[in-house]
Formats: sequence, C-alpha cells, structure tokens
Amino acid sequence: MTTQARQELIRAARQRKQEQGRRGLQRNPPKPRRPEGEIRTYQARLRDLRRAIEREIRDRVFPEVDSLLAEAGTRDDGARADRWPERIRDLFIATRSAVKPAEEQAKEEMRTLGDKVQSNATDEQIREIRAVLGVAPTFYDDAEVRDLLNAWKQQNEAFITRFSDEAIQEAQDVVSRGVRSGTAQKGIRDELRRRFQITDNRAKRIARTEVSQLNAQITRERQRELGIDGYMWRTASDERVRDTHEDLNGRKFAWDDPPSETGGQHPGEPVNCRCVAAPLVDDLLDELEQDE
Repeated sequence: MTTQARQELIRAARQRKQEQGRRGLQRNPPKPRRPEGEIRTYQARLRDLRRAIEREIRDRVFPEVDSLLAEAGTRDDGARADRWPERIRDLFIATRSAVKPAEEQAKEEMRTLGDKVQSNATDEQIREIRAVLGVAPTFYDDAEVRDLLNAWKQQNEAFITRFSDEAIQEAQDVVSRGVRSGTAQKGIRDELRRRFQITDNRAKRIARTEVSQLNAQITRERQRELGIDGYMWRTASDERVRDTHEDLNGRKFAWDDPPSETGGQHPGEPVNCRCVAAPLVDDLLDELEQDE
C-alpha cells in the first residue's frame, strides 16, 4: 500500500543508502516495548480513587454501623425502627458526593495518560523503523489516531464514573446486608476491606487492558500509514503467557485478518494481554532495493 508517509520514508532511506551504504541496517526490527510505565500509572490512578472511596466510607459509614444495628434491632431483638435503610442510603449519597473531586482528578489524569500512550506508541514505531531502514518515518495522517484517542478518553471518563459508582454501591450493599442480618460491626468492616482488596486486584487487570488496547490501536494505525499491512505476533515470553497466545508467537498476520484464536483481536487487545505486534518490514526493504 502506497502512502505519503511510505513514499517519503523510502526516498529518505534510499538517499541514506547512497551516502552510507547498508551499514547499520537490519532486517528484523527490535522487539516492540510494552507500555509498562503507562500501565502502572493507570493502575495507580485507580488505586488512588479506590483509596479515596475507602477513606470516605471509613470516616462516614463505619462510625454509624453500631447505631444502625441498634436501630434495625437485628442483633438483640430490641425495638426495631424502619428508618435505617434511608440512613444507609443517605450516608452513601454523601460518600458519592465527597468522592467526586477524586473522581474528576482521575479523569483529568487519564486524559493526560492517553496523550502519553499515543506519543510513546508513535515513538516506538519510529524506533523500530529507524533500526531497519536507518531513517525515521514522518507521520502525516493524524485524523484516525486523533479519533481513536478521543474515543478512548471519552470511554475512560465514563469508566471512571462507573468504577466509582460500582465500588460505592457494592459497599452500600455490604452494609445493608450486614445490618439486615445483624452482623457484628467487625464483620461488616472486614467484609468491606475484603471487597476493596478485590477492587484493587481488578484495577490491575483493567489498567493493563485499557492501556494495552489503546497502544495496540495506535500501533496499527501508524504501521498502516507506512503501508505495513501485517505484523508478527510477539508474546512476553514468560510463564504467564496464556496457551492460546503462546501458540500465536512468531506467526504473521494481516491487520485486516486477525487470528481467529483471539476472536479477531490483535496483540494487546484481549483482556490483560501483554503481547505486541512487530511490524513486517520485508516489503519496505524490497522496495528500498528497487531502482529509483
């Protein structure tokens, strides 16, 4: 596929070859680097939001649990009152309101993080192509990349709201069930802490999935702008690689024809995937060798 970026790249590579020969060129690009720093940043932002939720619940809800149990009368068969469900509801409405600033901060930081993922994914393609041809590509068609990035930012803003709402709602359900069943305050607190641990573990999976998917999408568009129609599937090469992805390692695929084993997803797109797409550069090298 001929594009403006590809044409300019080949011209620059031919000029470089005339001046310096083949010194420093290599047929196989270096293995793409995964966006581990950005994944850690994403996870840290979710962890900060989770901690803000936990802090508000600890400060607002925990001190009220004993009085809620007493009002519900579920522990000692004392006189029961009917207002405790509304009290729990009001406590968590206040919690949602108090968490909003942390939620908005997380959204702002995610927007900045998206820009960084895009920039680093583009730089990675430049690094790989420079290693093969000795010159760096210049990208011109940013419309598709911009659309991908904006869509990712919008989806993640909605996700941050949902992440916060679901964590608070789950905590509210724990307290409501505990009060209704007469669970001791310590039991309710322990269950809340366990739920927050689950939320923390879930954040790790979400961070890798969200960042890796954006990185994979930017990688695809940058390669296609250079007329690179396919890639080699590369895994993280460790014991954590899932069997289906291990079977794909080293195999070549077209961007328009992803492997069926992944349900039509490219490297980095499946949930919690750490694989990457190494560009297939044979066509670029063949074109470089042709007479001008």
